[in-house]
Amino acid sequence: MPPTPARPLLSLVLPSVRVPARKPPPVSIRPARPGEAPPDADLAHARATDPEGTLVAVDQEGRLLGSAAAAVREDALLLLALDVKAAHRGKGVGSALLAAARAYGAARGARALEVLAPSDPTSLAFFFRAGLSLRTLVLEMTAEVSGLAPGPGTSLHTVSPGASLYGWIAALDRETRGFARPRDWARWAEEGHVVSRKRGGRPVALGAWHPGPRGTALGPIAARAPEGAADLLPLLASRAGGKRFSLALPAEARALLNAAASLGFQPVSTRVLLGERRRGDLRRYAGSGGLIF
Repeated sequence: MPPTPARPLLSLVLPSVRVPARKPPPVSIRPARPGEAPPDADLAHARATDPEGTLVAVDQEGRLLGSAAAAVREDALLLLALDVKAAHRGKGVGSALLAAARAYGAARGARALEVLAPSDPTSLAFFFRAGLSLRTLVLEMTAEVSGLAPGPGTSLHTVSPGASLYGWIAALDRETRGFARPRDWARWAEEGHVVSRKRGGRPVALGAWHPGPRGTALGPIAARAPEGAADLLPLLASRAGGKRFSLALPAEARALLNAAASLGFQPVSTRVLLGERRRGDLRRYAGSGGLIF
């Protein structure tokens, strides 16, 4: 009996099926309501002056997923905080908050974004992917200084609380803004903590001070030339009074760094500023040479 022929094996070619990636749940971004944003004393004034810059991300059920705080100063959007709850990270919530903050800034004329670099590598990588890059290194410095007195013929002028931020204060501010907290000139002027140094009746340097965790915080200091900023530093410390001072300076501000060293300031920590592009005229300081910490 002849053998039964073997049945051919049937091969079935299935069409490739692409399994759609799971889309993250819809996220809505809106201005924060009272009590929704985390309390932060450093951001209190920025939130008061830019209330719509504090944003929250919520899901369809209204649950908070994260928050961001931004403030517009002249033509820069300063991102003060961005936080996403751990369970919702990596799902686009941070990107949505950043995009909303950028839109908030653009609607108010901001052309650049600045943010202090986070220490967490994951958060740092997030900002790099978002198009930001390293802008400058900031030196945090402290000193104990006593016996300072203005030289003969030197006078500082208190800036009026009503001085326009769009006049010469803004012009000076643009020289060095971006290496510390938002420039709250108006707030400090109301407290009587903003002074100018004039030459020929025209302001050539501007400085502010305010109480800080390590004594009196000096700065920001802005000037039309590096030497003007350096000359103002000891005068500002003398006017502010006290003994223990703190100061934050960008690495490019060589003239100011030299002036700080002459007063006994010592660097205690560093931080990095991220930005979309270089702004201001910090290159003026780079050519003044001198001490490198």
